[in-house]
Formats: sequence, C-alpha cells, structure tokens
Amino acid sequence: MNTAGMAPVQARPTLLTVICIISFIMGAIGIYSGITNLTMDPVAERAKLETTMSEQVAQIGDNANDLTNRLMESAHEVGVLGIENRIPIGIAGIILSLISVFGVWLMWNLKKNGFWLYLLATIGGLVLPLMYLGGGWLALASVGFAGFFSLIFVILYAVNLKYMH
Repeated sequence: MNTAGMAPVQARPTLLTVICIISFIMGAIGIYSGITNLTMDPVAERAKLETTMSEQVAQIGDNANDLTNRLMESAHEVGVLGIENRIPIGIAGIILSLISVFGVWLMWNLKKNGFWLYLLATIGGLVLPLMYLGGGWLALASVGFAGFFSLIFVILYAVNLKYMH
C-alpha cells in the first residue's frame, strides 16, 4: 500500500482524551438534569422543600446563629426559585449541555472550534443560575464552586489547543 501523499493521522493527546471523556459524562448528566427539571411535579417538590426545611430548622433549634439563619434562608430561596423557574432552567440546561457536548466532540476530533463552543456553554452554565436563582449566598457559592472546576477544564482544553486545527 502506498502511503505517499496521505496526511499523517494526528494522535489525540492522553490529557485531551481524559478531559473529553469526563466532559461527555458531565454533559450527559446535564442533559438528564435538564429533563428532570422539565418533568418534576412542582407541587410535590415544593412540599418536599418545605418539609425538609422544617426538619432542618427543628433539628438546629435555638442553636442557630446569624450565619446559619442566613444560610437556611438562602437555601429556601434557591429551592423556591429553582422550582418556580424549573422550565426555563431545564430547557437552558439541556441546550447548554448539548452545545457543550458538541464542542467536546469537536475537540475530541481535534477541531479548535469546539473549544469556543465549550467556552460559550460553560459561561452560559455559570450565568444561568444567577439569572434564575438570584444572587443569594447559596446561589453565589454554587456558581463559585462550579466556576472553579469550569475554569480548570477551560484551562486544560486551552493547553491542548496546540494539538487542534
């Protein structure tokens, strides 16, 4: 077989392979989460939230300090807003997860355009909770936590841009 004139197949680096696989799994979880948001029963979820909050308040009792009270209020606010905004959160979550997975698939195939799609979906995934869950303490802490890991993945993908075309 004559291989002259054929372009050599570029191997995908191991790091890129690993972070793509992790991202595919996270994308699937994001799609599942979006579907779960769309199909949840808001009345049952609200009742479950109120029951859980009541149990937590009873368990803490008079030992609650100001920080604990603010945390409980923030958790309740995020829970209520999450239930009220379940449809737009679910739809946006599915769309952003699909964009992210498509971007990862492009990077899996060593295409640079995938990085920009992934970055767009990542930024959208960090802005979405702030839009629908408010700027409460718990929402900000969640976005900060997710943002930390998102930044790590964006940096890891950016390091691998040199292998993409």
